[in-house]
Amino acid sequence: MQSKKLQVALILIVVFSVSFLAVFLAMYLTPSPYLHEGAYSMPALEWQSREIDMPNHIGPALNATNVPLDTTIVISLVRPMNIGELLLSPDASIVRRENLSGAPAWIASIFYFSEPLKSATTYNATLFVNNKPISWNFTTTAEPYYPRYKALPSTLGIFVDVTISAVVTSVVGLKVWKKKKGKTP
Repeated sequence: MQSKKLQVALILIVVFSVSFLAVFLAMYLTPSPYLHEGAYSMPALEWQSREIDMPNHIGPALNATNVPLDTTIVISLVRPMNIGELLLSPDASIVRRENLSGAPAWIASIFYFSEPLKSATTYNATLFVNNKPISWNFTTTAEPYYPRYKALPSTLGIFVDVTISAVVTSVVGLKVWKKKKGKTP
């Protein structure tokens, strides 16, 4: 009797594991509108402008080379100041600007582009801080742009996966139980 219970338990464990893996792979390895391009890398190197008379960090760095095509422009300041418009030459369309603030004396802005920058191109950037232009340049990488996709499980995805696997396991468990009881449909 103990052996039969162990067999049923092992069957249910295998059914749950297989169904969980199948649903997981179906949800996260199949291209769908829920997979998001992992664009927008943060600048690896930053620089400090002497034209701003307080600690600051601007990225990509002055004269940086091999900057990823999906980079963002980032500026952070120790004291809140008016971070204004960003101009780029050659022109690149900014799709969004994110303003952040942390400690009472810290502010940052991140500029996101609507599409990857041009390959092997030197960009001249001008950022207005308190209506004063800060200018620098950087050069993008010659490597072609290959988007990265985020396909990591979300909390909802794991919940759906466990729920489907539990239902499949319950259905199989009921069929096995009915078969053992002699009540096959």
